[in-house]
Amino acid sequence: MTQENTTSNFTANDQMIVAAAHLIRNEDAAYVGVGLPMFAALLAKRTHAPDCTFVIENGIMRTQGFELPGGTDTLGTQYYADKLAGLSYISYLGQSGFINLGFIGAGQIDRFGNVNDTAIGDYYNPVHRWPGSGGANDVMSFCDRTCVILNQSKRRFPEKVDFVTCPGYFDGKPGRREEVGIRPGTGPVAVVSDLGCYEFEDGEMVLKTIHTACGVTLDKVKEETGWDLKISPDLKDTPIPTEEELAIVRDTSAPLLARLRRTDMETK
Repeated sequence: MTQENTTSNFTANDQMIVAAAHLIRNEDAAYVGVGLPMFAALLAKRTHAPDCTFVIENGIMRTQGFELPGGTDTLGTQYYADKLAGLSYISYLGQSGFINLGFIGAGQIDRFGNVNDTAIGDYYNPVHRWPGSGGANDVMSFCDRTCVILNQSKRRFPEKVDFVTCPGYFDGKPGRREEVGIRPGTGPVAVVSDLGCYEFEDGEMVLKTIHTACGVTLDKVKEETGWDLKISPDLKDTPIPTEEELAIVRDTSAPLLARLRRTDMETK
């Protein structure tokens, strides 16, 4: 793999996808959500993690790559799948500890890793409503490690989410997940945004790297965070994507973009 990028021809979204892909290990069985998580997983599959297994919430299990889909349950995700089961089967695998990595997107995430994919504001009279959990609650509850990827803004990074769709570390007190019956040794371990990368220490999010190559500054990260953010004393720049990684990102997105353009033209 090429180890440097001399053209800097990448966006913050490219940086986010590549940084997220680096969290996937070759031996992982990864429960992958639709959108950016799936994009990152496909990149990992074509680079450093060719042996990872994809688990998709509808019950699709794959050891082969596939074309980036617009949703989870498509002919593309099913074609040549190793197993077509069901949502309950996948949840049972997670409960039993057979899925070691969860990879999800989020509407909001707070300082203790709680995710909101349900509603902003009052639940019964919300300012904004999302589609809901899907399989995300199962991912955050059952997987050994969960990684979250989303674009960052102060509204999406509040000190406390408006609704806990997926449990992180609740109020940050040790043992809270276990108190409510969640299997020990699980929970969010990393967050990747279009501004930086975070890990969790003592149940709280800590900034580890900043996407400085995309023009992001520490002041910008703080401005788009709704609490007094903990910053690693060893804060670094996020490694920039390689030329090979960027080429794969472009190649992976091309079929989906082409399908979206065709659909748009057909509806006009």
